[in-house]
Amino acid sequence: MTPKLKISECVLQRITKVTSQCSGELFGIMCRGTLTVLGFILEGKEKSSTLNYSQIQNNFPTEIDLCGLIKFGPCSDAEAHLSEILQDVDITDNPVLLNCDADGEITASLFKHGQLEGISYEVVSETDLFREYMLLRLRCSLELYCEQNEKSVAENAFTLRKRLAAGNVAFAVAGSKVILSGGSSGSQVVGLGAEDSMETLLGLSAKVEDDGFGSTGKGGKKKGGAGGNVVPTEYQVVNINMLVKKSKDAQDEKLTREACNVTIDSKNGCNRVKIPLQLDVLSMIHRETKVVLCYDILVESVCRSLRLLESSFVEQLGQYKKVHVSKCYHMMPESLGHFLTCVYPAGNDVKEEDEFLLEKRRSLHLQFGLPTIRPYFRKANGFRFRETDSKLLFNPHVGVKRQLTEGKLSLVQGRYSYHHYMQDGFNDDGWGCAYRSLQTLISWFIYQGYADVRIPTHTEIQKYLVRVGDKPANFAGSRQWIGSTEVSMCLNEFVKVDSRIMHVSSGADMATKGSELAYHFETQGTPVMIGGGVLAHTILGVDFDRNTGDLKFLILDPHFTGADELGTVLAKGWCGWKGVDFWNKTAYYNLCMPQRPYVF
Repeated sequence: MTPKLKISECVLQRITKVTSQCSGELFGIMCRGTLTVLGFILEGKEKSSTLNYSQIQNNFPTEIDLCGLIKFGPCSDAEAHLSEILQDVDITDNPVLLNCDADGEITASLFKHGQLEGISYEVVSETDLFREYMLLRLRCSLELYCEQNEKSVAENAFTLRKRLAAGNVAFAVAGSKVILSGGSSGSQVVGLGAEDSMETLLGLSAKVEDDGFGSTGKGGKKKGGAGGNVVPTEYQVVNINMLVKKSKDAQDEKLTREACNVTIDSKNGCNRVKIPLQLDVLSMIHRETKVVLCYDILVESVCRSLRLLESSFVEQLGQYKKVHVSKCYHMMPESLGHFLTCVYPAGNDVKEEDEFLLEKRRSLHLQFGLPTIRPYFRKANGFRFRETDSKLLFNPHVGVKRQLTEGKLSLVQGRYSYHHYMQDGFNDDGWGCAYRSLQTLISWFIYQGYADVRIPTHTEIQKYLVRVGDKPANFAGSRQWIGSTEVSMCLNEFVKVDSRIMHVSSGADMATKGSELAYHFETQGTPVMIGGGVLAHTILGVDFDRNTGDLKFLILDPHFTGADELGTVLAKGWCGWKGVDFWNKTAYYNLCMPQRPYVF
């Protein structure tokens, strides 16, 4: 049966940025008779300088697999090229060919019966993917016994994968009594029916906060509430624990212990080491997938994580002649639109500036066609998943509808968290708006990988300003305001970035700043703190019509005092478009416009 074809909007946006004549491989997910293309990599001119598609596949979430070929420029050799990778395409009998010609026109074909056949495709937005799919996140610790050489690492890693794939594991769904097991009798589910879907499992797992889908109740059915129809801003995640049968007589053990050090096994004078393995892997699952089918998916996810760790250990042996404890970091750069897992030495064993990590990141930038002036794959870029006790909202502006039909949108780029009055059990109502805007700005630099710090408290901000002599000693612990200048100083201290300060003589003059703000969001993409009179706000973007001068500002308001419920925040306008009359015509304003550092 010929599959339907969908292509992620992020893929199409990336295609437009490739200017050279080259080829690459497509990756996607097959579900319910539809093949959805989610990403692509580019082939390097020197094969030795970049990873190949069979290696990079382990970095994608499980279920995202090789599905075809992409060609930029002439396509005369497409069938021969596609035949080369055909043997490695498992998720469809009809691999996809995308061709982007010199004019930017994109055509799609399927490889059927040895020849290409044109096919139409549907564009799928990121928010639609958030609605249709979810993530399983499996974390556990294992141990690898081997000698510190490439052959021993490969052999013992293979043996470990073989053991885990032979039915010696089960999976427990966090926050529920659901267990998935396998063996000679096939996959089984305890705690749910054989026909139950992942949507049902989502409702039974750990409490899901309202993050744009509305809260869920038993059976995964949505409850009523303000958030039910809000645009989702991320995938919902079900956490999974792994249980390993240690022996025939022992009970299954839940593997949650922390791995710390590589230790030498000195028994019998051997030269073997015990390497702790910290597995952390994602699987992308359609919400209507039957839960019973997830056992094999989870087993494969464990094997993918082990292959990634094995590959990293082999690379480390070549570079350092020894193995470091390593960690899996899940990246989701906005430019990619999908997760990618990288394995790096944990802690400070290897610094970010080490040539080993620089070369790994450089290779990924080349393979995904990303510029080397911004960080996408640093450790600090690791995606910060919503914790069960976290009530922060991320990117609430995503669901806000624009108001100008002829204007040009220029928006904040990337992820941030919304900080406002009364959060963290701290009463700053009436004086803390600039502090909260600063926290939002700092969160942006954290989530984009520019800084690996935690968001400072009001007290920490005040103590810093006292320490550098900007404020008197009694400022610490007070309820005094700060302004744009103090915000810029704190950004330099806490996340090591510089800021541009824009002075505006009155609120009425904000109507003339559309071009400057649009340029800022298009080139820097950082949120902007604006202070004027006794109020501070965060500007997330502008909608500007250069022909008419019409201008709207996308405002994130830190004066909100309620609970972090996305529906309420949007319905009440705490995040929304404001006109030029929003600004006080008699007040002057200073805008703190953070600048991106040039790093990768």
